[in-house]
Amino acid sequence: CERMNILLDELRRSLTELDMGLKGALAMSTNMQGLADALFLDQVPEAWQSVSFLSMRPLAAWFQNLQDRNQQAAEWTVDLQTPRVVWLSGFFNPMAFLTAIMQTISLQNAYDLDNMVLTTEVLKKGPDQIEAPAREGSYVHGLFMEGARWDTNGGSVEESRMKELYPKLPVLLMKALPTAKVDLRDLFACPVYKTQERGPGYVFTSYLKTKQPARKWVIGGVAMLLDIAEV
Repeated sequence: CERMNILLDELRRSLTELDMGLKGALAMSTNMQGLADALFLDQVPEAWQSVSFLSMRPLAAWFQNLQDRNQQAAEWTVDLQTPRVVWLSGFFNPMAFLTAIMQTISLQNAYDLDNMVLTTEVLKKGPDQIEAPAREGSYVHGLFMEGARWDTNGGSVEESRMKELYPKLPVLLMKALPTAKVDLRDLFACPVYKTQERGPGYVFTSYLKTKQPARKWVIGGVAMLLDIAEV
C-alpha cells in the first residue's frame, strides 16, 4: 500500500503541475513537457515509471491495470483478511506475499524456513469458483504461460496451441514444504517473471507436472508471466 500511495501521489502532483502549466499559471518545464509528450504518445512517463510496478503496457492499459491493483489493495485493507483468491499479479512485490506464505507455514509446522521451497498445485477452477480461502497457503490467479500451455484435463504442461501466445492458467494453490519432502521427479522447474521482458522481473520458480522430459520446456524457453502487454 505504501508504494501504491507513492505512485498515486506522483500522478496527482505531476498532473496538477502540468494542468497549471497548460493554463499559464506556471512556466512549462522540461519535465512537464516530457509528461505531456508521453501522454500524447500513450506511453507511461518516466517519472511515473520510476515509482511504478514493472510493466510493458502502453499508458491506457497501464492505467487500467493500476486501477485494478489499487482496488485489490483497497478491498484487502477493509477487513485486513486474505481474500479467497489473491490476484498475484496485482502486487508491486509478489515475492513478499509468497515469502509470507512460507513464513506462516514454517511457524505452523515448525519447519526450518531456510530449507523450504514453494510448491504449486494447479487446480481445475477459475477464481469465481473458489468459495473459501485455502486452509494452508493461498489460492492465487492471474498467471499466464509463454512457450507452452497447461492442460487442465491432463494436469500437466503441454505444447501450445496455434495462435495461443499467452494461455491463461487456472487458480493455483501456493504452499511451501521442506526441500527434503518435495519430490521433483516429473516436475518442470518453470521460472515466473513479472513481464515478457523476463530477466529483470524474475519472481520465483514454480514446479509444474509434466509428462514429457523437463528439458523440452527448458530448451523451449517456457515460462510463466504475471502480466502481459496485450491484456
